[in-house]
Amino acid sequence: MSDKGTVLPILALLLVGGALAVALTIEVGRLGAAWREASFAADAGAEAGAAAIDPAEAYRGALLLDPARAEQEAVAAALAARSRDGRTASADADTTRVCVTVSQPFPSGLLGSVAGGQLIIASACASPGQG
Repeated sequence: MSDKGTVLPILALLLVGGALAVALTIEVGRLGAAWREASFAADAGAEAGAAAIDPAEAYRGALLLDPARAEQEAVAAALAARSRDGRTASADADTTRVCVTVSQPFPSGLLGSVAGGQLIIASACASPGQG
């Protein structure tokens, strides 16, 4: 019995497996980068919203937010921070803190059928005087 030609199919399987491992590693790295971008946008929005202090309360010595203005500024800052296509932002504020939620689609890449089209969601909250 001859063993000629048995190395080639094994080598082909190893090459395909290695290529898939490299593709998966790249996709996980891209996913992490996309999540960091969404998290950065949420942080930027929360910080901007926390700076929307009510002037009348500030003259009285209280650091309280103007909720409507805080929500508006938080959403605008979250959408402007390293803006990406398809990103959405929402904010919820009261007089003591503002919370921002950012959603953005994960663009498909090497393994588009596995990870493409997923939605990345990050959120952050901030208060005036604390950040």
